[in-house]
Order: sequence, then C-alpha cells, then structure tokens
Amino acid sequence: MNQVAAPKPIRYPVGWLLLALVVKGAFFAWYLSRAYYHNLDGFWGQSNGDMMTYLAPIDSLLAHQGFNTDYRMPGYSAVYLAFRLFMGQVHACNAMILLQLVISAFSVYVLGLVAQRLFRHRRAFYWAYFIYLFSTFVSVFDAYILTESLAAASSIFFLYALLCFEAQPRQWGWLLGAGCWLAFSVFLKPAHAGTLAIPVVVFGYQWLRKNLAFRQLLVRCALVLLPFIVADSAWMVRNYRTYHAVIPLLKSPWYPESYWPTNYFPMIAFCETYGEDYSFWFPNAGIRWFSGWGDNNFLPPIRWYVDEKLGPPPSYVYTSRFNQDSMRVMRQTFLDMDLLPASDSLKRRAIHADIRRQLVAYTASVKAEKPGVYYGIALARYTFDFLNGTRGYHFLDDMVQTAWPRWFLRAYHWLLVLLPGVIGLIGLLVVGLRGRLVNNGLILVPPLMVGYAVVVFALALRHPETRYLAPFYPFLVLGAVSSFSFLMNRLSQNQPHNRLS
Repeated sequence: MNQVAAPKPIRYPVGWLLLALVVKGAFFAWYLSRAYYHNLDGFWGQSNGDMMTYLAPIDSLLAHQGFNTDYRMPGYSAVYLAFRLFMGQVHACNAMILLQLVISAFSVYVLGLVAQRLFRHRRAFYWAYFIYLFSTFVSVFDAYILTESLAAASSIFFLYALLCFEAQPRQWGWLLGAGCWLAFSVFLKPAHAGTLAIPVVVFGYQWLRKNLAFRQLLVRCALVLLPFIVADSAWMVRNYRTYHAVIPLLKSPWYPESYWPTNYFPMIAFCETYGEDYSFWFPNAGIRWFSGWGDNNFLPPIRWYVDEKLGPPPSYVYTSRFNQDSMRVMRQTFLDMDLLPASDSLKRRAIHADIRRQLVAYTASVKAEKPGVYYGIALARYTFDFLNGTRGYHFLDDMVQTAWPRWFLRAYHWLLVLLPGVIGLIGLLVVGLRGRLVNNGLILVPPLMVGYAVVVFALALRHPETRYLAPFYPFLVLGAVSSFSFLMNRLSQNQPHNRLS
C-alpha cells in the first residue's frame, strides 16, 4: 500500500487563521450592515423563507412538544440546540451565525492545507487559500440561518481527514473523523446521502489497482460509513416511533402543498420541461411571468437590484397542445383571479382546477413531442444555471445596487473558479482513471463530488438553485488550483510535483 508522505507544514498557521478571520469578518460585518430581511427582532443576520423551519423543531422540543418536522434533518437543529439550551431564540441565532463565521474562516486555512497535501506543493496552499478567501460564493451564507456555510466547511474537513488518514493509515481516528464529517453533511442536507458512496468508490478503486487488500477495503468502508450508520439508525428509530414507517432520511423533501401558491407543483413540472426557473422569489424566473407577476415586482421585504424582463416561454417549447397565445390566456387568468371577491371560493377552485388540467396536458405534450427540449435543452440550461450561479445571492444582487461590483464578482467566479475548476476537475478525473494513483487515488474525490452535485441537483432533481452548489464549491476551487498549478509548472518548465499529463 502506498503511504502518502505529509508535506512540510505551512509556517505561521495562527497568522493565516487570523488573516482569514479578519477578511471574512470584515465581509461579514459589511453584510450584516446591509441585511434588510429579519424574521426575528434583534437578529443580526439575513433571514429567508427557510429560517424558521430550522428553529421551530427545537423550540417545539424545548416546549415539551417533541421534535416536530417532516422536512428537516436534525443536523443543523442540533447545533442550534447547543446554544438554545443556554440562551433565548434571538441570541442563539446570533451565536449561530458567529459560529459559522469562525468555522468558515478556519475552513479557508484547512482548504489550503488540503490543496497542499493533494498537489504536494506549497504553492497550492496559497492558490486555494486566497481564491476561497475572497470569493463571496460561500461567505454570504455565514450570515444566514441556513445549512450551506456549515455544509461547505464539512466538505473541507472531510477531505482533510481523509488525506491525513492516507498519510498515516494506522491512525484510524482520521478515517472515523472523515466519516463523521460526511455523516454531518448528510444530516445537514439529506440530498448529500449519495456522497457516502464516494469514499467507498475511491477505496474500491485502490483495491482494484491492488493498493489495498480486500480485508483493508472492507475495514475502510466500514469505518468511514460507521458514523452515518449509527446516527441514522437512531434517526430511523425516531421516525418509526413518529410515523410508524421505516424512513431513513425525511418523510417529505418538500414543504406541504398548502405552503405554496395554488398549482405550484404543476407549474414546476411545466417549467422543468424546458429548463425554466420556478423559484418565484428570484428575478427573471419564468414562472413569475405566466403566474401573473410584473417586472421588478417582489413581495416585500424581498428586493433585487437586477433589471427584470419577464416574458412568455421561448418558441421552441410550444407543441400541438399550446402556443404563446395559450400562455398569455393563462397569465391573464392569473391576473383576473386577483379581481375575484374572496368570498367566491367555488369559482376560484374551478379556475384553479382548469389551470391544473392545462398545465398537466402542456407538460405531457412537451415530453412526448419535444424530447430534445426536455432531455437536452432543459438539462443544459439547468447545468449552466447551477454552475453559473444564476439563481442565488452569491453575487450580492440583493445587496449592492451598483452594477460593476456584481459583475466583478461574476468575473471572479468565472475566471478564477468555474472555468479553471471544470478543466482541472476533468484533468484530475482523467489522471485518476488512467491509474496514476496520486495521493492513493484521493484526487478523484473533488471531481466525483462536483459531478455528484451536478447530476443530482441539475439533472436528476432539475432544481439547480445555486446555493446547493455551495457545499461542493471547495472541490471546484481545488479543480481550479489543479489547473493553475499545472499551468505554473508548464510555464516554469520545471518537473511538476503532480503532473496532470
């Protein structure tokens, strides 16, 4: 078995940690000064529609009414409980975002160490550290009661622990630690459950390359999965007692239908046929047009500094069952609904039932008559939107009115992370599959992680809200570091420490 030698440690770790805390802290303080949406009086951070769903189960538990939730895993709520036991709701929320800031700053330094160990060069530390430090893609979530900040840090800590184990394979605690961070990530975001297979795949590949004995393969897989198995077994017991059914993760991945606008789920299915955005709280989401919204008209206190131009679906979507006129009639029906008296509930229900039938028919016709749109254009649009950061807060579109800083952040994302990251991840995947077991195959982890995110959120779920990319963003940064390291090695005409050719 190949043992990976640990690189020489980075000097002045305290200095690097302090620098990350100062830079992240300055952005955090500025972001709080711009926060405009508060679910709770006295909460410093930025709220959103999901915030209270993480708090309510714990507040219910402390009121001796049980941990009541059908659509949240307990990972994030457990962190909130640790504060809530000693302080009130608002102070606990403020403590949460301060904790997220500290962990986020620490994760910047650890990501640098991951890059140094992965690519075996001190220069990789600096690339990863500074690219990730000055990116807003994940930092915005430090000020939210949302899982993204802790999930991104968990991704980094998982890979660091895995690399430490490969460097010291007799210290099984590192492998258990990697499993703990991976399990915590799933308990933050259940859609991450499939990532549990990634270290198993890597260990299996090591075994196929005869770098592991079969017994070692079984032991490694068992240890890395053990934390999740133990935690999820306890969670399944709770679910069985609550629902009298075997539920490994969640009873429901969506809020109940009553939470959403009428006919929202049929509208989602229709939007999915051609890759349209159905998050009506984001600007330029197609669902906003045909459900009757006007340009730049958002429910207060939501605001966006993006010029919104709504319009009907593109011409390539239409089938024998509907055309642009059909969509304009539907839009007008939504507008007319606002004029109906609230007491006329029977007429409202009849109109909604008719809209539902139309949407179901339109959706089926696109799938039947335009498979190229449904399986090609729609998935390509969703993949682009997911990686581009189209649907989210990452580039401060709701915080900064002046356009050029927001364009600068987009350019930063494209030039320093996305383009070099995708190229680098492809390179790492090719190197790994060719049998160059750099770091005993752990270079496969970043491309597998990002590939998983794209497949699950953009392609399978067709739900590419960009915040779901945030936990995988550190792996995209590592792909960029791979590209820049390779380029610098080529330019300097030196023998690279980790050649990608």
